Amino acid sequence: MQSLRFGDIVAITDADHTYGRIFKTGAVSVGVVVHSNCVTAGHGPGVTTLFTSSTGKIIPYIDSNANLGVYLSIGRFRKKAKNKR
Repeated sequence: MQSLRFGDIVAITDADHTYGRIFKTGAVSVGVVVHSNCVTAGHGPGVTTLFTSSTGKIIPYIDSNANLGVYLSIGRFRKKAKNKR
C-alpha cells in the first residue's frame, strides 16, 4: 500500500460494490484512488468505484502505469511542451 498514488486504478478482490460495499468471496471491484489514509477516521485510502462484478467476471492484472494521469496526460504525467525560441 505504500506505493499507491492519487489516480491509481485498483482492483479490490472479494468486494462487491453493486449495492453499497460488501465483502463477497469471488467478487471484484475496480476503482480509482481519490484520497489518502485518514488516521483520524481510522481508515485507509479512499477509492471511488468505477465498476464491479459480484460474480468475479473481472480479471485483474498488475500494470504499474494504471493511473488516470497517465491515461489523460494530466498532472505530473502531462507531456512537456517544447520551448519555442
